[in-house]
Amino acid sequence: MRIPESVAAAFDQVRARFGGFDIVVSNAGSHFGAAIEDTSVEQWRLMLDTHAGGSFLVSQQAFREWKRRGTGGQLVFVTSKSAVAATPKATAYSAAKAAQLHLGRCLAEEGGPFGIRVNMVLPDGVIRGTGIFTPEQRINAAKRHGVAPEQLEDFYRQRNALKVSITPEEVAKAVLFLCCDDSAVINGAALTVDGGVVGGYVR
Repeated sequence: MRIPESVAAAFDQVRARFGGFDIVVSNAGSHFGAAIEDTSVEQWRLMLDTHAGGSFLVSQQAFREWKRRGTGGQLVFVTSKSAVAATPKATAYSAAKAAQLHLGRCLAEEGGPFGIRVNMVLPDGVIRGTGIFTPEQRINAAKRHGVAPEQLEDFYRQRNALKVSITPEEVAKAVLFLCCDDSAVINGAALTVDGGVVGGYVR
């Protein structure tokens, strides 16, 4: 996601196999959490390059294809609750997610006249089925929240109004909705998938 040539090659492979595409989901991610004084320049750049930079490269390829074809398209960024909620000791990650979110808003304006819809999904605390929460990341996240590593999923569950765990399947349902005819007039939206976390409410 961070290397222009690799992103371009991936899109070329899709064109060669399927002839084109109507839906693009930018979902690659990484996580780093630490106090600002313990965050290196390399870690800061990695977060920005992965989230905001990766979505920029993917969007660029998608827009070129859709404008060339004149067919419009659906682009969805999977960003994070941290894009709108200030998250201490995860500054680099949160800032990168905020940049990704605003990139999507700008592209919604830019793509609208061409029939290109751009929307964002903002999950919180997806643990099961994700590669982000390695054992080390789980330990670090639990430490930031003052709980034991084995209590982390319950911590995320208890901090939302519905007291539910957020799964990859629930995130996928939100993405699907934003790509189907039922959402044909929705553009530039930030759809939270977090069970109701006050800090993540979009204002």
